Amino acid sequence: MVDEEHERPQGAAGVHVWLVGGTPDHPGGLESYCDRALLALESYGQGLTVNQLAANTAYMSLRDAWYMGRAFMALARARRRIDLVWVQVSNLPDLMYLLVAKLLGLPTLVTPHFGANSRMQTVAWRRFLCRTLLGIADRIGLLFDDQDREISLPNGAVLSTVSTFLPGSALVDPPAGASVEKRRLRLIHAGRFSADKGSFQMLEVCACLRERGIAFNAQLIGRSDEATMKRMREMIAASDLESEVEMVDWLSEADMQQALRDADVLVHLSAIDSFPLIVLEALACGTLPIIRNMAGAKHMVTKLGGHVVANARAVADACEWISSLDKESLREQQAQARIRTRATYGWPTVVSALSATFEQTLK
Repeated sequence: MVDEEHERPQGAAGVHVWLVGGTPDHPGGLESYCDRALLALESYGQGLTVNQLAANTAYMSLRDAWYMGRAFMALARARRRIDLVWVQVSNLPDLMYLLVAKLLGLPTLVTPHFGANSRMQTVAWRRFLCRTLLGIADRIGLLFDDQDREISLPNGAVLSTVSTFLPGSALVDPPAGASVEKRRLRLIHAGRFSADKGSFQMLEVCACLRERGIAFNAQLIGRSDEATMKRMREMIAASDLESEVEMVDWLSEADMQQALRDADVLVHLSAIDSFPLIVLEALACGTLPIIRNMAGAKHMVTKLGGHVVANARAVADACEWISSLDKESLREQQAQARIRTRATYGWPTVVSALSATFEQTLK
């Protein structure tokens, strides 16, 4: 159901957009994207009225289907005052929102939040269904310019690049005197913990660094199901990493930004993220990411800073690169990454391009 607090008209004669996507009970990159997009559009989207509708499709079971039913009814009730539905798609149930919007006769913009290694692409019937349903959208808004080369899209689809949104706090400098000298290398990993997200490989990197005698501290920020959490705790104990590795629950945006500013390297060896927001957040805070060779993440790192490892040697290459870091050159790389990222992903710049995409979709 729509959160009425998000109804903040900015122009009676403007465009009314409904942003659909995310599962608030399971915060992650997609949920952050939706929340920041709303704030950025409200702040800089002249003439736009924006509503946010949670999709509630993460970890969805059949008994949760009533959430979607309520959301569909909300769309139907509001259809006469909706100009455009902007659907964020990370799984098959998300595509049902696209279908319902089209059945209601509403113009649609769809943004895929998945990459080549997602089950949306690796499983043939899912890929076919995804491609077919994406074909009914009026326009597909890509997260980065080359995303159409990574995933299967319908022939003749109308494409634009909508980019992404960094947290506002990542786009401003921290208070003077907030930084401290770092004696130990500080690593960070954040997200929904899982094998596909590279959480276990993060711990393998930590074990490798410990064996090499590299002094470091590591923070893993996030949550997962109990089986995954249990396995991670067992790995930490088995590798005798209790004194180096800390696991904490998901942080507030302000605390997350502080954690990134305090870190040196983000270890994000995910095999499924198409365009991971946490990588951009790290770069904006001056933390260098180390990633697998994934199209979206590689697009960021090649342009802004960090390191790409070979997929087949992810842990070994990550350990080797981290071990080779020189403190002086690391600080210089971090400063340059921070400058480039903030210049590219400032909210006014991203919103201006996105507003143009909305207008093109409605023509």
